[in-house]
Amino acid sequence: MLTKIYFTIILFCLGTSFLNKVSRQNLLYIYFSLVVIIEIGLYTRLLPILIYNSSPLLYISFFTFYYSYQKNSNKKIIYAIGSIAFTFCLYFYAIEGFEKYSIQAGTAMNLVYIVFALQWLFNQLKHVDENSLLKKQAFWFSTSLLIWSVIFLFRLIPMYWLDINDNNFLRQINLGYQITTILSYCLFLKGLFCKI
Repeated sequence: MLTKIYFTIILFCLGTSFLNKVSRQNLLYIYFSLVVIIEIGLYTRLLPILIYNSSPLLYISFFTFYYSYQKNSNKKIIYAIGSIAFTFCLYFYAIEGFEKYSIQAGTAMNLVYIVFALQWLFNQLKHVDENSLLKKQAFWFSTSLLIWSVIFLFRLIPMYWLDINDNNFLRQINLGYQITTILSYCLFLKGLFCKI
């Protein structure tokens, strides 16, 4: 049931990302296309698990681009953080391979999300303008990424240990994670309707 809700929301986000001018300028249709292809491709087994396991590289690259083009962003710092995280992921993949999801690469991706989102929010507080935060697309994306990243870290770091030692608790964490992911994409969807 939750999987169907999730797929419906990400497909709706993909469609909406083509309609809004701000979304098109930020190339958000690329991000949602990646999500749809990777998630549905994995679920239907049309794509190998290696694609899903390497997804932090794609998502770090996209959000480095996204946040570097936001108003009042410090492009050099954003590119530096994104490049360092991308390089760390390559290093971890070189050691571990792509056969299973890399906790280190996933952690690097989450830290990038948290840093970029907090940096954007801090810049908004520092450079207040006449537009409400609630009308800005990047506010909803930043809020979504912060919420999702914190919950994903809680699920990600102990997942292999819990799989062996307490699978019931891991299932409960996964349920909470799925609900959080749906909530996060609802926040993305709200952001996709913003004009700023």
